[in-house]
Amino acid sequence: MISEPTVYVVDDDPQARDSVCALARSMGVAAKNFASAESFLDHYQNQPGCLVTDYRMTGINGLELQDSLLEQGSELPLIIVTAYARTSMTVQAIKSGAITLLDKPYDDDNLWQAIRTALAEDDRRRQQNKAGAKVRQRIESLNDKEREVLELVLVGRSNKAMAAKLDVSLRTIENRRRKVFSKLSVETVAELVALVLKVRDKRASESLSRSLP
Repeated sequence: MISEPTVYVVDDDPQARDSVCALARSMGVAAKNFASAESFLDHYQNQPGCLVTDYRMTGINGLELQDSLLEQGSELPLIIVTAYARTSMTVQAIKSGAITLLDKPYDDDNLWQAIRTALAEDDRRRQQNKAGAKVRQRIESLNDKEREVLELVLVGRSNKAMAAKLDVSLRTIENRRRKVFSKLSVETVAELVALVLKVRDKRASESLSRSLP
């Protein structure tokens, strides 16, 4: 499996594919090209990099390719190039997470900058996902009683109020709360709330973006 950042180029025009690959390699970035979206989807397994794709192709088009990646849970940054740009197409592409949409013929400098932006965004997303995965693992390490305390802390309940709601002693609440803070590696309520909501807000935003028309 390729581990270095790679510019994936999907276009049914061989000259266009070669041109983008040559530009990427001149930037010192690996490049790999595919003649169809179908062949790319058969190959791609969430490797780092970005995708440059034409909109109008035989078979799956650029926007449909973007939708397929989203359905697979991929966040690979995407750049769409097209000679048939429409406002609705641009809005749909950007709303679904594309970095940009470039009109053909495009300036190499503009594509160069778009690729740099996309690679930086891919690295940022991957680092964020790694951090989020660690937080989720910590949350999953909580037992059911500790999760109850976590949820009550998140809504601002005091230790005394939690003890009354859960019908346990104040000392029991203090012990469970201490374990929650320890397992999540936080020291204050503010840190705890920020940590948990960051993970939950990301999931909510992903769900919302995929449901937008």
